[in-house]
Amino acid sequence: MDTYKIYNNNNINFWYYLKTNGDRIVGTWADSSSTFIPNNNINNSGGGDGEDSNARVGLAIALYIIVFSILFLTLIISKKIIKIVRHTEVMIIERFGRYHRILNPGIHILAPFIDSPRVIHWRYVDLPVGAKKTQVMIQNTDRIDMREHVITFGRQHVITKDTVQINIDALMYIQVTDPMAAVYSVQNLPDSVELLAQTTLRNIIATLTLDDTFSSREFINSQLKERTMKDAERWGVTIKRVEVAGIRPPKDIKHAMEMQIQRDREKRSVILHAEGEKESMIVKSKGLAAKVVLSSESDKTVSIQNAKGFAESKRLKSQADAEVIRLIRKGIDNSNVSTTGYLVSSNYLDKLSQIPTSETQLYLLPETSFNFATSISKSIKND
Repeated sequence: MDTYKIYNNNNINFWYYLKTNGDRIVGTWADSSSTFIPNNNINNSGGGDGEDSNARVGLAIALYIIVFSILFLTLIISKKIIKIVRHTEVMIIERFGRYHRILNPGIHILAPFIDSPRVIHWRYVDLPVGAKKTQVMIQNTDRIDMREHVITFGRQHVITKDTVQINIDALMYIQVTDPMAAVYSVQNLPDSVELLAQTTLRNIIATLTLDDTFSSREFINSQLKERTMKDAERWGVTIKRVEVAGIRPPKDIKHAMEMQIQRDREKRSVILHAEGEKESMIVKSKGLAAKVVLSSESDKTVSIQNAKGFAESKRLKSQADAEVIRLIRKGIDNSNVSTTGYLVSSNYLDKLSQIPTSETQLYLLPETSFNFATSISKSIKND
């Protein structure tokens, strides 16, 4: 006989149509206050069937929970025992708290609950997107980066040899070469390297004056690297480079330095101007000297040529006179007149003919001139 039954499960009413081969859900509603009874023939003996359905649902839920729990635990355990080490990184593995091995780049499987990676404190300099200044990022990691790292000292307050207080910034580039020493030889590698460099930098600046500090940056860099290299190698790192980024003196010292620089510039300007005028005068003097030398050479050449011309003229005149004398001597060989007397008389008459005649001028001649003229006349008459 078919029977209708209302079964309440968690305040939800189910309407069942019971048959001999089992139950079949033909309707349901969620209103717990409503009641649906198709006839008065209600069989309360079907409560056991509802309890069996609840048991099956609970079992299915429990199975789902167990499966998901197993998967979740599997993922967690896999993450703990399977380690993928990227390129340029290494990982320190400890077994029961003691050093066991170093994992190089690649995939590795650890012994569960026995092996564990060593977590270290590390920091690095980063420039976030949109930021104008670099930031120091601090993290706890189980991986050691083998690339170069930059350690910034920030602004350090130091005192020079001449007791001037200045602020100085520096950068240090380091690279881990021995991961085991970097982890087990020092508690905090970045902070230890920074403190070592700071104290060493103070000692170096204390041996230099303010002027030497500004002019000896390369010396400071080399000394800082050399003095910190030994301890850094003991900690498993190599110092690649050290750079002094900035040196900031106090305001009064800075103002005095600016005034001194300005005076030095003015002094150099005056010196350069004077040197320019000096060079100009030297060039002008050299030009005048060259001009005088060239003029002297020219006058010398002209004088030499004139002397040569005068000498040649004298020579030719002497040759002509000698020829005249020879001819005269040849003409007067048969007379009583000497050649010398003839030439003297002839020159005397030539000079007399050159005396200008004027009505307003009077020339006085010595008496001997007349006697000499008389003798000349006689000589001419005899010829």
